[in-house]
Amino acid sequence: MKRKLSFAFAVLVLGLLISLLLVIENRYRTSIEAQVEKRGTTIAEHLAAVSRNSLMTYNWTALAQDVKNVSRDADVLYAIILQLDGKLAAHSEHSAVRGEFLPPDPVNQKAIESHRTLTQYVPRGLGGPGDYYDVAAPIFAPDEQKWGTVRVGLSLQDMRAEIRTTRLWIVLVGGIGGVLSLLAVTWLAGRIAAPIQDLTEGTQAIARGELQHVIPVRTQDEIAVLARNFNHMTSEVGKHRTALEKTNRELDQKVNELSVMANYNATILASMTSGLMTLDLDGLFEAMNETAETILGVRLSTLKGCHYSQLVSADSLFGQVIERALQSQAPINVPQLEFIRFDGLAVPLRLRTAMRHDQGQTFGLLVIFEDLSPVQELERRLRHADRLATVGQVTAGLAHEIKNPLTSVRAFVQLVRQKHNDAKFIEQFDRIVLHEVDRINSIIEELLDVTRSRPLQPRPMDILDLLGRVAEAHTEMMVQQSVSLETDWSPMMPTINADPEQLQRAFGNLVLNAIEAMPEGGDLGIVCRTAPKSITDIMSSDAAATRAAADYEPYTADVEVTVRDTGVGIPPEQLDDLFTPFFTTKRKGTGLGLALTHKIIEEHGGSIQIASELKKGTAVTVRLPAAATVS
Repeated sequence: MKRKLSFAFAVLVLGLLISLLLVIENRYRTSIEAQVEKRGTTIAEHLAAVSRNSLMTYNWTALAQDVKNVSRDADVLYAIILQLDGKLAAHSEHSAVRGEFLPPDPVNQKAIESHRTLTQYVPRGLGGPGDYYDVAAPIFAPDEQKWGTVRVGLSLQDMRAEIRTTRLWIVLVGGIGGVLSLLAVTWLAGRIAAPIQDLTEGTQAIARGELQHVIPVRTQDEIAVLARNFNHMTSEVGKHRTALEKTNRELDQKVNELSVMANYNATILASMTSGLMTLDLDGLFEAMNETAETILGVRLSTLKGCHYSQLVSADSLFGQVIERALQSQAPINVPQLEFIRFDGLAVPLRLRTAMRHDQGQTFGLLVIFEDLSPVQELERRLRHADRLATVGQVTAGLAHEIKNPLTSVRAFVQLVRQKHNDAKFIEQFDRIVLHEVDRINSIIEELLDVTRSRPLQPRPMDILDLLGRVAEAHTEMMVQQSVSLETDWSPMMPTINADPEQLQRAFGNLVLNAIEAMPEGGDLGIVCRTAPKSITDIMSSDAAATRAAADYEPYTADVEVTVRDTGVGIPPEQLDDLFTPFFTTKRKGTGLGLALTHKIIEEHGGSIQIASELKKGTAVTVRLPAAATVS
């Protein structure tokens, strides 16, 4: 390792040293060349300045003296002054050539044509003992017109000698520095390699699990700091290993506990009577218990990893609830919906959704549902029992209503033999017995209307026109009892398919009951509105479910009519019995009116609800399906 480190350091140091020497030599040589070039430029421009007047006055003697003064410098090879046409005006080396032209070489041509100071390098063999600089400076008249050219030849021998001397010193200093660097590198490599070797042996010992191994600290430098830190790290690793072993034992215990808990959860899921399935946030199936598989008629193995649309269509209520739950991430409760299995069987379900959370993060959806078939069967039996009880109640009511007329008829029949010659009695007999028999017949007719099913004759009709006729028919009665009528409905309402005669009879009963509930006068209100039917209608009314379904567009609309009065109201305990035949809250009447009204509304596929508060009035709301789809 020491040899490799020494070699690497040596290559690095020598490379840096050689690069540094090359940069210094290049910069120094460039500086010398720039100084020589600057000196030549200064000499030429100075000569051009002092000889301008002499050239313009053709003072050849002064020009000769000027070039001679310049050529006295040892490195000046020649000094020449040329006229505008290129003829020699003065030459430091050949005074007898005045008026002649220089040879037409490229150097001369560029010097004559230049209008600024021009320095040209002339290599060895082109007119001199060695390479030199030819510096040309133009001479301008006061009007900026070129009048001639000054040329100075500057020898580069001194510059070359200076560069060679500089290079020699650089190489000498670099060689000494290189030797010293190699010695320093060898010493440094040995100083670094030994602690690193100790560290290497220490890491190997740690790798073997010898956490008690201690690296000797031999120096006080960064390597020593590293060794001390390594020893500290080894000690900490030993402590952490002990802690990890303890943690592993605890984890093993937790794993065992989780295994027991998983088995417990599996047992709970297997024994659940409700179906449970889990989806991720993309709507892909993750898990499903056995009850869910039984209810839905599928196996998890066929659906795991598949989108929920593989099980339910997107336009079904089941699919809409899942889609809305994934979008809103809010719980939804659907009291009842129908699921169509792959085998065509329709299963009534109660559905609930909840989001799966872990440490504040939502990562899935829980769908919990129950098969309502057993519940519906039980409800059917209860309704059957309730109908039997109702029959008994109706029978009792019928007997009560018929008993009084029959008592009167029986009394008169018993007196016929004794008073058959009494004209007054016979007249009273005819009048009272006939009235009581008609009364019995009326009760039986009303009861038959409630119990028997008459075929409806529905046709498209305007609900507002029907309500107007009902209100008009009771106008005189409202005037007599000081009842004011308030109507509130939109002029544009959807048509409904209904039997006009039956429906008018039903709303007539409601308006009549409202008027009779206000014997001392009051306000009668009839409100008609469209009631959008959306997914919200079949969901629970809690706020979360309402928010979850708020974005659904309505796809059908119902017509909702509310008849409201400000009368005496109905006690809460009597509200559940209002539609039972022969039950009435009034002093007179058979109680068959509301029962008949309820029957008519149900036969039209509608619903009726009553809300009442004592001394504040009663509101009866009838909801009927519209005849056409509303966008």
